[in-house]
Amino acid sequence: MKKLKDYEEDIYKCSRCGLCKSVCPVFKATMNECAVSRGKFNMLNGIIKGELSFSDRIKSYLDLCTGCNACKDFCPSAIDACSIFIAAKNEYYKNKKLSYSEKFFDSYILFKTILAAAGVFYSLYRFFKIYKVVSLFENLILKTGIAGKRIVLMNSFAHKYIKKNANGCKNSHKTKKAVYFSGCFNKYINSDTKDAVTKILAESDLEIIDRDFECCGVSYLFDGNIPAFRKLIKQNISMLDEDVDYVLTDCASCYSVLKDYKNYLQDKETQNFSQKVLSVTEFFKDTKFVCKKNLSIALHKPCHDSYEFIDIVKNIKGINFVEVEDYDKCCGFSGKFALKNERISREISKKKAANYIKSNADIILTTCPACILGLNQGLAEIQAARKPVVMNLFVFIALYCYKENTLQ
Repeated sequence: MKKLKDYEEDIYKCSRCGLCKSVCPVFKATMNECAVSRGKFNMLNGIIKGELSFSDRIKSYLDLCTGCNACKDFCPSAIDACSIFIAAKNEYYKNKKLSYSEKFFDSYILFKTILAAAGVFYSLYRFFKIYKVVSLFENLILKTGIAGKRIVLMNSFAHKYIKKNANGCKNSHKTKKAVYFSGCFNKYINSDTKDAVTKILAESDLEIIDRDFECCGVSYLFDGNIPAFRKLIKQNISMLDEDVDYVLTDCASCYSVLKDYKNYLQDKETQNFSQKVLSVTEFFKDTKFVCKKNLSIALHKPCHDSYEFIDIVKNIKGINFVEVEDYDKCCGFSGKFALKNERISREISKKKAANYIKSNADIILTTCPACILGLNQGLAEIQAARKPVVMNLFVFIALYCYKENTLQ
């Protein structure tokens, strides 16, 4: 992994033209020059030259980033700002003595405990069908302000569409093996996507093996806590069998981070792991699906996903595909960013949601659990008589579609 000093030439290469301001979702929501890449580069240039010290305030400005990479895609010099910010935040952690409280709140044990508690909460929440009551009175709850919006957002996690171990057309002749990387959301909060993927792939030649993987580490990576990130890499790699053909994931963010493991540990095992990472969309990109209902479908492209899933959606027969303005722009959630910068996150999400409501789409499809949260966060910000449902692509296919040239 490169150090901040190694990016000195890249930072110097920035012409300070300000083009990144036109695409940065955080700058658009705040109009704060420190939120945009060129503003951060000015600070980092001062740190490299010894004119500035790495303070908590500078770290907070570096945290004003969703990691969407829009600035890199739009930059005339193609500067990878996100990688530079990660390296800079890593330097911050190296040089700062964390207090016991900071260490506690940044600990993975606390993170897992919160997720496990959330898993128990949602199991009881579904068992007593509380989500149905909240859905019934959603408009009234939203009128109570931010607390009501948070209740409605929390309620959106609870909806379960796919039965666990749902039957598909099973193929007993399996020629390849894949370990399934379910991700934290599937594992603890709602297994809908995992159950949908299992159902759809039942007829494939792929044997899917469950492993109790840890978190992919995305929050530690983007926070610059590289030692904690590397610990998770080692734990996850230790669970990979040698005879496995793929590490399969349905989450766009997990896919991006798992592929990136090889840049943070250079050993043979890590390189092998990253090479085997495969998105579930790879198995569907040449498949033609037919929708059983006449639905208007919009989509949201996660910042870390490819355009392959967009082609899958556009090729589904029987749907009315609705192209929405800024469908490929950041939803504003981005994990820890939404916790540290709640007001900004809600503002970005709200703008996205307004476009989808205006489109009159029935369903918004995406491939990232965090984006589902971001889109639902935005929808909760707006009072409207009719709102689209946000759904994972694979859940939609399992619920509403069948393969062309097969019986319905």
